[in-house]
Amino acid sequence: MTTAEADFTRPADTTAYASGDLVANSTTAGSVTPMQFILPAERGGHIHIHRCRLRKSGTSITNAAFRVHFYTAAPVFSNGDNGVYVSTQPDAYLGSIDVTIGLAFASDAVGWGGALTDALAIAEDLNVGATIYVAVEARGAYTPESGEVFSLLVRLRFERHGYNRSEA
Repeated sequence: MTTAEADFTRPADTTAYASGDLVANSTTAGSVTPMQFILPAERGGHIHIHRCRLRKSGTSITNAAFRVHFYTAAPVFSNGDNGVYVSTQPDAYLGSIDVTIGLAFASDAVGWGGALTDALAIAEDLNVGATIYVAVEARGAYTPESGEVFSLLVRLRFERHGYNRSEA
């Protein structure tokens, strides 16, 4: 098992999200950059996204429920931060994990998610060094802090599969 990390800083406003809104780094659709991480180069075969931790720099946990979406290609969004979550790349979509941030600390708040919300058990054949793209969707009426930083830690498990010489 290994981990991967990524983060982004949301815009400097405190406009409340509605359930189904994109939580992103820009209010302009064409400027939204999804989080991304590169799989370790020495791995191959099937990847299982086992669990994830979502941490935010704000300490409020009221309605802090989110859906973390995973893609094999960078999604493009029809809206920017705080707009309805509508993305491209349906063929690159791997699935999602719901995370409720329920633990507040002195300087931030954190939550874990591990139950996949999709029938697909995020297990794909990926190229060595493949990039995984990640986007966050609000699943509650969450009011953010201005310029909040969202950090994602993903636990990954790899399974090597047999090499079929007839396909070489």
